[in-house]
Amino acid sequence: LDDYTDLGREWQVLPSDKKLFRESSHPQFPELCIEPEDPRGDRARRLDESSVTEEQAEAACAGLKDEMDRKDCIYDIISTQDMDMVGAY
Repeated sequence: LDDYTDLGREWQVLPSDKKLFRESSHPQFPELCIEPEDPRGDRARRLDESSVTEEQAEAACAGLKDEMDRKDCIYDIISTQDMDMVGAY
């Protein structure tokens, strides 16, 4: 499939499928899935538009003891430009 919308609809869980999760959330079939604003990923953030520096991300993640967690934390913050990502670790 070359159309991401068609691909997503093909993967929608149907009532005939086994229950995958403990709770069902909105939307449920026959209601269509919520489509992303940009299903083809045409928008891209330019690196020069970053509002969070690597130094800021390193400082935010400095309290993490595990080196790999710290590196992952820094990467996540820089990628998302979200300083609150440190809370995931």
